Amino acid sequence: MRRQDRISERRIQSNRLRRCYERRRNVLLFLTTVCLALSLTFTFSGFMSNAKELETPGEHKYYTSILIREGDTLWSIARTYMDLHYSSEEDYIRELCRINRLSDEELRAGMYLIIPYFSQQGFLPAAGYL
Repeated sequence: MRRQDRISERRIQSNRLRRCYERRRNVLLFLTTVCLALSLTFTFSGFMSNAKELETPGEHKYYTSILIREGDTLWSIARTYMDLHYSSEEDYIRELCRINRLSDEELRAGMYLIIPYFSQQGFLPAAGYL
């Protein structure tokens, strides 16, 4: 009987170890599956998100030139051609001066001024509709 008891005791201990390893394996498999599912969810939700930059996708910055007429000022040009991509008329005028290398706000009739605009189609909408 003693020998039988030892064999039985080993079998019981062996079964306990096997069940412990199976539990650990199942927990590890469950955690791996959850992590993989979360990773895939975040990856695909990143592709599906509706995040937008300041510029609307497909909208690009273009440049055109306009003829300066008598009485035109940088301020009147800014009021006519500025759109929502600029925070203020001053910002737009600063960019006009930089692009056209103007050191002062003096414009002369007959000169051409390069102005920036944003468009999806690539052409300048009618003045005042930017």
